[in-house]
Amino acid sequence: MPIIAVSNQKGGVGKTTSTLNMGAALREMGKTVLLVDLDPQGSLTVAAGVVDNDSIRTSIGDLLMARAQGAPQDIMKAIIQTPAGLDLVPGSGMLSAAELTLATAMARESALLATLKPALDRYDYILVDCLPSLGLVAINALRAADGVVIPVQADFLAVQGLAQILETIEAVREQLNPPLAVYGVLLTMVDPKRSHAQRVVATVRHSLKGKVPVFETQIVQNFAYKEAAEVGRTILEFQSRGQAADNYRQLAREVALAAGDEEITALQPRRGGLFAAIGRFFRGLTGGHASQETGRTLAGAA
Repeated sequence: MPIIAVSNQKGGVGKTTSTLNMGAALREMGKTVLLVDLDPQGSLTVAAGVVDNDSIRTSIGDLLMARAQGAPQDIMKAIIQTPAGLDLVPGSGMLSAAELTLATAMARESALLATLKPALDRYDYILVDCLPSLGLVAINALRAADGVVIPVQADFLAVQGLAQILETIEAVREQLNPPLAVYGVLLTMVDPKRSHAQRVVATVRHSLKGKVPVFETQIVQNFAYKEAAEVGRTILEFQSRGQAADNYRQLAREVALAAGDEEITALQPRRGGLFAAIGRFFRGLTGGHASQETGRTLAGAA
């Protein structure tokens, strides 16, 4: 079953919130779900209710470090069940050291995929909360993934960063992972009372129409998400009957459809030249810098 990377190089766009609550919604649908915290700050680990570092025996950083050094490692021993009730491979600051060690390792861009393989048959979905960068660890996530969910805040400056992640995905597809699909761009922190947010939403949907999927579900700005994370619970537990929880239930269904989940009525992943036109469109916003950055990153990962 699919590995899904929740990725955007920009921080603060809702990656962690979306990974946690999408996972909870998939589990509510009867799916088995594993979360992987690929952020050195461990935001997903904390949001899922794991605040005691002593309870973390092995993090994903430890596993990647061991693999880079050719040492034994077992992902099944790293999986913990969180107070939020989800299975998790926790994150830690060890990821930063692992990235440095991976730089000189064999098959360095495939270390995460090799680490996750023993868990593939045990879970219906593996959701990877990516760190806000486009370094080697992030490339590992895209190499391992079957599909990508791209959270984008409904803000003009946040939308500009969309070009870079799309170009990186295109480069990863060409060089490392041809089947990689964009399951959808997810508009987050949408404030229905702000005309600016509504203009951004309309612009994104119009610009990407027919080129890159955009989820119908929008995550409306709601303080309940922060309150739930503060107490280490998913929004489905914290406010089960509210619109905030329903948003992630709707998103989970869309993601399952995009992933070709036969129980949800499968849809074919969108293939073909999705990215060329989008790359040209967004390069006008970024002045072409995204392509140069992507080239440098992948050159180091090759």
